[in-house]
Amino acid sequence: MILYFTGTGNSKFVADYLAEQLEDITVSMNKMLKSNENLICESEKPYIVVAPIYAWRFPRVIEELLKNAELKGNKTVYCIATMGENSGNADKYLKRMFTDKAMNFTGYIGVEMQNNYLFMEKMPKPKDAEKNLGKVIPKLSKIVAAIKAGDTLCKEDKTPFAALMSSAVNAGFNKFMVKKQSFNVGANCISCGKCVSGCPVNNISMQDKKPVFSNKCIGCLACLHHCPKQAINVRKDTQDKGRYVCPEYKHWKVKNN
Repeated sequence: MILYFTGTGNSKFVADYLAEQLEDITVSMNKMLKSNENLICESEKPYIVVAPIYAWRFPRVIEELLKNAELKGNKTVYCIATMGENSGNADKYLKRMFTDKAMNFTGYIGVEMQNNYLFMEKMPKPKDAEKNLGKVIPKLSKIVAAIKAGDTLCKEDKTPFAALMSSAVNAGFNKFMVKKQSFNVGANCISCGKCVSGCPVNNISMQDKKPVFSNKCIGCLACLHHCPKQAINVRKDTQDKGRYVCPEYKHWKVKNN
């Protein structure tokens, strides 16, 4: 069973590819968060967790969801991160958590995907982003082979000051980088509600046909990337940087095979 969380689609792309190659099923952790449900699963096959790196760790809400999850059946778990350049000590936090849950933690690996963190860089044109996905497939194929063989996934990326980045810096990100007053909505908003339906933690509501933000944001930026008019921004830091939504794997496969 493949458990995934995604903001812009990177992790879903990876999860769907793995599901196809391993003849397995996917379960969206977004839906669990959205409906405020506990994660209760049973799988005969190993569990595979796919999630993005936010400030050198899995998102805190995902760590919490997994910590409290009831994962029945198979006790083997693999962790795969979609990320930019590196992932800090994310693997160590995950290993400790799953070991405490009496699970057989069978390794962690990061997969470099398109960086969607708008504060850092402009987003590529959709055609370029779609083309770049082809570079990911060979690594995903190796991951599939390792899982089929029952091998341990081995982390490949390295992070300077990894312990600091995954502790103090991560804590700072969660405390200071996601305040509700940072968001602004432009006059070009068409009140479509995609930001509301796409927010995994129900941080957005519609008032007077405009999105209003609460204080539960986790910094996934799904609302910005999925807005069809690019009407949502964080201060002025995300303006004129484009947006990114990863194509569905099944659609990408048809176009690129």
